Parts: sequence; structure tokens; C-alpha cells
Amino acid sequence: MIMKRRTFLRLAGAAAAPFIIPSRVLGRNAPSSRLNVGFIGAGGISGGHRDFVLQQDNLQITWICDVDANHRNAALKQAADKYAGRDGASSYNGVKSTDDLREVIADRDVDIIWNCTPDHWHALSAVLAAQAGKHVYTEKPLARTVSEGRAMVSAVRRAGVVCQVGCQQRSSWEFQRAIALARNGALGTIRSVRVGLPGGGGNRGLKKIDARPAPPELNYEMWLGPALALPYMKERVHFDWRWNYCFGGGILTDWINHHYDIAQVALGVNKEAPLTVSGMKAELPDCPVYDTPTHYSFTVHYANGKVIEVSSRGAFNGRPGVYLEGDKGWVWVNRGTIEHSSPALQSLPLPSDGFVMPGKKDSHRQNFINAIFRNLTPRGPVVDAYYTALVGHLANAAFRAGVSEVKWDAEAERVTNAADAERFMSANYRAPWVLPNV
Repeated sequence: MIMKRRTFLRLAGAAAAPFIIPSRVLGRNAPSSRLNVGFIGAGGISGGHRDFVLQQDNLQITWICDVDANHRNAALKQAADKYAGRDGASSYNGVKSTDDLREVIADRDVDIIWNCTPDHWHALSAVLAAQAGKHVYTEKPLARTVSEGRAMVSAVRRAGVVCQVGCQQRSSWEFQRAIALARNGALGTIRSVRVGLPGGGGNRGLKKIDARPAPPELNYEMWLGPALALPYMKERVHFDWRWNYCFGGGILTDWINHHYDIAQVALGVNKEAPLTVSGMKAELPDCPVYDTPTHYSFTVHYANGKVIEVSSRGAFNGRPGVYLEGDKGWVWVNRGTIEHSSPALQSLPLPSDGFVMPGKKDSHRQNFINAIFRNLTPRGPVVDAYYTALVGHLANAAFRAGVSEVKWDAEAERVTNAADAERFMSANYRAPWVLPNV
């Protein structure tokens, strides 16, 4: 899929602004009534999302899709038991199940797709859902490659649907405070931004590829979908898919939409592409099964001299999170905690008329639902997630190409100094799967 940069930027800018939802998107379940939800992916991370949906009176799970029958059946039972109890019935048969996401997306009564698939399925699931007029909550990172992320941005905008990305730290008080202190000048002129992401990932002690038939409960062909058809190993599926570039981008892209996303918003570059990513350092596994770095560091350069340093060894005194330092003070923030450079800064109230994250104090999931009902832009819009994931893709491309720096041309939307890195910016889909040209 090729898109002119002007077209992409126009769509990206529009995707970040409030929009009018076409009547065709609302179906019979307009935002004045209950919205039907189809879950695509019922493993690990899906559980918390289902718990939320099952607690909402204005949401109803009508589909469970997963290629693993064990995951699918467990999620189906959870929803059926919940609704049977709600209705005072002995059983409930109103939730359908499948191992083919196309069935869910084709259902005209489905209003929302909750996309909890592995990274290699993110783009195709979201693009098809948007084209079918469904609102989409999709897990991070936005996509496996730059071109897939670009397709998601344009598909969401063209369809006029709401898409919330799982950068949920934007909805946590401690990160919101750190962002507000930086954006409203309490730290002064920002002179240092450091991001500490996790390292590790997977059992790197595996020394051989032990391929064997997939278990009967797993539709491995459908699990692979558009990705390269690697032989089945239990160490390649479910949680551990993320350590292989065929399916994900390692711990780096698994976390970049968390701490790095916060740093981007704090610095005001969350809707910008970087100029260069440099100083590449990575520890690669001596393992035939996994190929993503276990530890890494690099520096990201934006226009006007703005810089973000990234390391899997920590952001502040060896601790992960986000460190923001200005000429008036600093803050370090991680999940559930924030430290200030002085008691005065710690007690400083945030201005009522300054920069704040949209959506007041609602949770990330609730913000998504509110955006649908109130015709608003969600707190984690698809265009921001595109630019965040772009940094991870550029870093991984540099690691894979063995270069110390990649330069990004925002006009041409390509790497200009390393052809070996540029080739990782897009994905070749395995037949018969095709990413729609949007």
C-alpha cells in the first residue's frame, strides 16, 4: 500500500481532531442505547478488557473470537455466566464464538471491535473493522510495521469511527501530573528527557528449534494469518510470540507505547516524526527461536533540538519510567509513583487553564466509550500511537540492519541512509491475506 505523504498527514491531522460519526456507523445500536462488542483475541490481556465490558450496562459482548479453543471457551463461559446471572436465568446463549475474525466483523449488529490480537494481526483486524463501520479499541503497539500503522490511521479517519489505542498510562494520575508539569512550564525549559523501558523477554536458553504439530485446540494456520509460516512451537505462540520479529518487536515495541508515549506528550512531540534515531546499542539473544534484543539503548532526535534518550537499563538511578528535567526542576514518574525535585514542586497545584490530558478523570476504557457516545476524540488516538510506534520500528530496523543511526525523511516517509533498515518498514503479507489499500 502506497500513500502520498500529503494525504497521510491530512488524514492524520483529521484523525486527531473531533469528528462527526456518520449515521451508518451507528447501526441500530446508536449511542443512546446499548453497544454490542465483539472480542477478537481472548487470551491474556483480553481478560481485563472483558471484565470492564461485562460491568457496563450500556455494553454487551455478543462475540468471542480466538484461534485457541481453550481461550475461546473460557471467555465464552465467563460472558454467558455473567449475563445469565444478570437475567436471573440458568443459562445464556446470546454470545457467539468463532476462530475467524471475519465472522465477527461481518456482523452488522456489532458496534465495537475490541482487538486483543498479537501484533501481526493488529493492522488487518483494525482496518477491516473500521471499513465495516466498527469502533475499535486496539492493543499496543499500534502495528507491527510503519506501513501497517499508516493504513490504520487512514482507515479510521475515512470510516469516521473512534479508535482508542491501549496507551493507558495517559489515563493514570501520576503520568498526567508529570505531563502537566512539563507542558505548563513548572519544570522550566526542558533540557533532559530519559525513558527507561524493560529489558529481557522469553526463554533465551532455547538452543534448538523443536517444531512439532500444533495442539488440536489451536488453529495455528489462522493464528499465523498474514505472518511468515514458521513451524509451530509452543514457545512461539501466546505470550511468547512477541520475541520474534515475524510477529512482534520484542520488549521494546511491547512497552514503547507506555513510557515513551508519556515522554513524547510531555515534550510536545507526540504528533511528530523524529529526524534521526542514533547511538544504537543492543544485546541480541544467542537463540534460534527468538531474535529481538534483550537490552538496548538509543537516542531520538526531533526538530528544534528536542531529544529523548531510551534505555532498558533505567531512566533515573537505574529505575524504569520517565525522567523529565528542566532548568527549574525535575520529576521522575513510573506506574503508581512520582518523585519531584523539591517539596515546593511536589505541592504545586496544576493550573486550571493549562495543558491537561483530555477526558478528565475517566479510565482509559471508559474514555473510549465516552468518546463514542459523546462524539469526541479519545485520549489515545490512533495518530499519536502511529508516531510512538514509529520510533520503535526505526530502532528495531537499525538493530536488524546493524547500523548505528537511521535518518527518517518525513516528506517521503522512508529511511534515507540505510536501505537494509528501510526494508523493515513494511510487511509482506502471506497469501491469501491482503491488507486493504486505504
